[in-house]
Amino acid sequence: MVRVRGVNVSRRKDPEGNYVVVMDIETYELLEPSLSKLGLNAEFMGNVVIIRDRSWSRINKLMNIARELGINLNED
Repeated sequence: MVRVRGVNVSRRKDPEGNYVVVMDIETYELLEPSLSKLGLNAEFMGNVVIIRDRSWSRINKLMNIARELGINLNED
C-alpha cells in the first residue's frame, strides 16, 4: 500500500497535457472547499486523490492555499 503525505505536484505534464497533483485522502478533505472554488476535479484511487488540470495558474493557486494551511508540499 502506498502512503502519500501532503500534496505532491509535478511541473511536468502528463501525456494528455495536464499538470498532475497527488495527495492523500485526509489532505483532500482539508482542500475540498478550495478545489470546488477553483473548479478542479478529483479522481479517487483508494486512499490517493489525483487532480489533473491544464492550467498551471489554478494548480499554483491550490499550492498557495495548501501552504497557507500548513500542508506539506512536495514539488517536482
